[in-house]
Amino acid sequence: MNKINYLIISLFLINNCSFDNKTGIWTGSDQITKKENNSKQNTEFIFKKENITIEEIDLSNEQIIKIDKPKNYNEWSQRYQNKSNNINNVTFLNEGNYQKLSKISNTRVNKNILVYKNNLFFSDSRGNIVAFSLRENKLLFKYNFYKKKLKKIKKEIKLLVKENTIIAVDNFGYIYSIDYKQKKIVWAKNFLIPFRSNLKIINETLFVSDEKNKVILINIKNGNKIDELYTQPSQAVSDFESNLAIDNNNNLLFMSTSGILYSLNFINNKSINWIINFKQESEMIYKGNPIIVSNDKIIISSKDNISLINVNGAKIWDLNIKSNLSPIVSGNTIFTVNKDNYLILINKNTGQIIFSKDIYSLITKEFQKNLKRKIKKISHIYLTGNKLLLISENSYFIEVNLKNIINVNSIKKNPFKISSDVIFYDKKMVFINKSNRIYKVN
Repeated sequence: MNKINYLIISLFLINNCSFDNKTGIWTGSDQITKKENNSKQNTEFIFKKENITIEEIDLSNEQIIKIDKPKNYNEWSQRYQNKSNNINNVTFLNEGNYQKLSKISNTRVNKNILVYKNNLFFSDSRGNIVAFSLRENKLLFKYNFYKKKLKKIKKEIKLLVKENTIIAVDNFGYIYSIDYKQKKIVWAKNFLIPFRSNLKIINETLFVSDEKNKVILINIKNGNKIDELYTQPSQAVSDFESNLAIDNNNNLLFMSTSGILYSLNFINNKSINWIINFKQESEMIYKGNPIIVSNDKIIISSKDNISLINVNGAKIWDLNIKSNLSPIVSGNTIFTVNKDNYLILINKNTGQIIFSKDIYSLITKEFQKNLKRKIKKISHIYLTGNKLLLISENSYFIEVNLKNIINVNSIKKNPFKISSDVIFYDKKMVFINKSNRIYKVN
């Protein structure tokens, strides 16, 4: 069968939400298997939304917020930190001090930044891949893969660091591996179709998705393609980048730009465990956040709702909460901020909203100041010990106590504007600002 036939079959399968075990949709495969113990696993449709009006809710005496112990990360070698995309509770000494390091580029730095062995790794729109020493505040390595004919075209590059190797994928369809210690390229491959997902690795296999929602498996040692899986391409252009995560059973979770979530088994046999469609028929495009895996549960959040399913694809609960933020999940609690800047706490097990307060009213109550016009939308939320750190679009840091009583502990306006991902390592926060300077906050 050629690739066109594979694509047609894949579209047919998605539209009908059923599987024929005689059909092959893997290249190099005669058939795809499915689990027989529960046929509903492969036929789950998106569950009906429950419309909720967010009101102010105080934490009751019976409600106990249980969160996991803070973790001090020593490295941040892949986007969203780990295989489950669950940053959880981080160790961060928010003492209000920050260190401004060198300006690292004269052109736009891509959002995906990493830290490994005290070195910051990043790329810019000109295609430079850079390693920068955070301890010595100096450039260690700089490499540009692209030839002159691509010089003026902006490069969107995703990175992953494994030992002494940088894996890079771009919006031209290139994947390449660089040994930054030896300062040389190891291999490079052109797959012709732009990539637009984060990167995940199981053993020596790299997983990535292109803009057509095809999942590709790459041998990280030599760059050879191991396999590929065609899924349903999006019918409209979306800002949402397809997202990958790995559950505790080493199944690959893939959220496509069409809003369809796949659970894929690559370890024991090549099979699709189940598929769920999270895009509503009324929606032109899907707008979502990264998949989050918490123990044996999967949290899916989009601009309109937060959903919890188990690793078998069964619905647990679904809430209509409008937010553009990826929630924080720790212990028995999910933390988020909705589009109206309400801080919302959800019991992970039941889906019950246990706390909801307007952030501006919390600030006014503690500081007797109305800062609603000064503080813009919340753009980042993190759990740091027994506190939540909320960061606004215009760089207000708002620290919220979670112990005994939920209240605003401190608020500070900072002189920088964050333009990259925010990462935590060695009890510090690291990011790049709009002027392409590295900041370390502690």
